[in-house]
Amino acid sequence: MEQKNNTKSFGFYLKIVIGLGIAGFVVGVLSGSITWFSEDPPIMIINDMDDQFKVKPQVGSSYYTDRKSGRDPLPNTVPIEGASYPLDKPDFDKADSVVGSNPLDISTPEKRQYVLSRGKNRYEAFCTPCHNYDGQGNGSVVKRGFQNPPNLRDSVTKAKTDAHIYHIISAGQNIMNGYGDKIKPHDRWSIVHYVREMQKLGVVK
Repeated sequence: MEQKNNTKSFGFYLKIVIGLGIAGFVVGVLSGSITWFSEDPPIMIINDMDDQFKVKPQVGSSYYTDRKSGRDPLPNTVPIEGASYPLDKPDFDKADSVVGSNPLDISTPEKRQYVLSRGKNRYEAFCTPCHNYDGQGNGSVVKRGFQNPPNLRDSVTKAKTDAHIYHIISAGQNIMNGYGDKIKPHDRWSIVHYVREMQKLGVVK
């Protein structure tokens, strides 16, 4: 009697396992997870936005009269990464008129501390490999044989306007590439303020 009950229990559980397997297979087919037997699109119970109204490549639009699906930006649109720098590397003579003066306010101790702290942070992140932490052009790349960059604390750099220094940071100079696409305008002006602060220390030989 006990053996018969055990056999019945085994058959009962076997049916459950087989039933669950069949149910899982059906769900897999309907959800699109199992498609080896057909190339037809699966039945979409929940499409998860797979099939939606959107602009497709090389397909015109019936909404606009010119049928262009990819639209041009509106006038004066600014990209999410910011406006592009308007000058090229050789345009030093245009820097003062186009770039203008440093817009960052350092008239109070709090504002001054914030701007210089930010300028120091960005300077150390981007400028020290060449100009070193002291700004005198003896950074780590120079110690490995690269050409010395200008000393940011000497009279030549000191005589440059803020706009000129900002232009060099943005567009580059000589073998230096510009950082206009890497450093935000606010941070570039902060670096200019920080360079001016370092220039107060003079050249140390």
